Amino acid sequence: MAAEPGLGLNYRVLAAAAGGMALFLAALDFSINVSLPVFRESLGETLITVQWIIIIYHAARSGTGFIAGHLADTIGLRRVLVVGILLYTASVAIISLQGSLSPIVGLRVPQGIGVAILFTVGPAIVARAFGPERRGTALGFTLAAIGAGQMAGTLGGGWLSLNVGWEAIFWARIPIGAVALILAIVGVREQRDSQSSEDRKGFDWSSAVALFAFLFVVVLALSFARLDGWLALRPVLLYIGSVIAGAVVYRTHRASTHHIFPTALLRVPEFRAGVLSNFVVTAGTFVMWFLFPFFVPDVLGRSTLVLGALLATMAAATLVGSGIGGWLADRLGDRRVTFGGAAVSAAGLWMVGVMTDESAVVLVGIWAAVMGLGFGGHQAAVYALTMRRTASVYSGSASSALAVAQTIGTVTSIAVMTSLLTWQQGRSDSASESGAFLDAYGVVVPVAAVVTLVGGLVAVLRRPGGTQETI
Repeated sequence: MAAEPGLGLNYRVLAAAAGGMALFLAALDFSINVSLPVFRESLGETLITVQWIIIIYHAARSGTGFIAGHLADTIGLRRVLVVGILLYTASVAIISLQGSLSPIVGLRVPQGIGVAILFTVGPAIVARAFGPERRGTALGFTLAAIGAGQMAGTLGGGWLSLNVGWEAIFWARIPIGAVALILAIVGVREQRDSQSSEDRKGFDWSSAVALFAFLFVVVLALSFARLDGWLALRPVLLYIGSVIAGAVVYRTHRASTHHIFPTALLRVPEFRAGVLSNFVVTAGTFVMWFLFPFFVPDVLGRSTLVLGALLATMAAATLVGSGIGGWLADRLGDRRVTFGGAAVSAAGLWMVGVMTDESAVVLVGIWAAVMGLGFGGHQAAVYALTMRRTASVYSGSASSALAVAQTIGTVTSIAVMTSLLTWQQGRSDSASESGAFLDAYGVVVPVAAVVTLVGGLVAVLRRPGGTQETI
């Protein structure tokens, strides 16, 4: 459970820098969300077809997380991180040279795999470098890099796509990837403590492929349920495919002696609570990244520049909240701060949800910042909650569970909240499209706030059972 012996202050600083740079690089992909209209116009696609860029990316991310964590624990964090950075950087470089949708969508698969590695290994590096007494603070300041990446991606990515072209939001990341690669090589030391020889004897590729396919299909099913309808043919076929893939995962897991995920972690109450809380809070708060961008121009009548400023403000607040949340978790307790962060985030969400077309932009920005501040605090504390009692030998696997929970929470949020929005718009009595949207928005966002609060409660409601030993 302690940090790896013999690690001095210089190494810990370099490790935190390497982990933070990995998360910053991964979070830059938020530039895609604000640039979808540019993709649509430049490539001559529709709003539906251009969303393949997002769908395939999330599917690849979710399918890779557990595999990345297992490989990091068995062959070393640095090796896996280097592969992730190279895969990510090569993918964005090649994407920037494309001129049509199909190759871009195909290349988003290796990029999504690379991002999954970055989101998994980044926190694991920090958890291994710092002992449990300072792990919250270290993780909080490292996770702040996600807020920095979101802010840079929202502002810089939006400006580049509008003034230079969508290709720029990809090739601009190449030098950042080079810096991340240097930090990974210089700043990360391979772990000395290792699993038993039995655990490290081999890698079960059949289980890995089955698990990747299962999570990939689950995300596709949720995505197409949003686009086509929950009972349409395509999502129904994907539901069936996910059940079949899940059965294959169960069978290969039972037959294998080299499990992709260490099930011993599931006996730790803090691990279970942290992963579930991360999923639920993500499912609630992510509405701010796909509904709020429509509220600002369509209801408030504000420009894309104002929208970018509001999203950047929220991301900056997330950055600050991560540092504060990690520091508080070390002093007040992980569970309390996890709940507190979720409660603050839920309050901000609720207030953003009750805004009207007459609301002042400054007031909207204040509550969006409150939401971001709480979300950052929750993220830092929930990572500390999940990983504080996890031995460094399992840091990759523990981090992978959080990354997968967040990815699937994101897709679930988009699918469920968009369906609820569409249903509420159909029930609206407003004669205008913007009025119907506002009526539905005023229902969906407060519901998302309640979901977020429930995600915080998950962390403080203790269940009997579970080991009290470090795993």
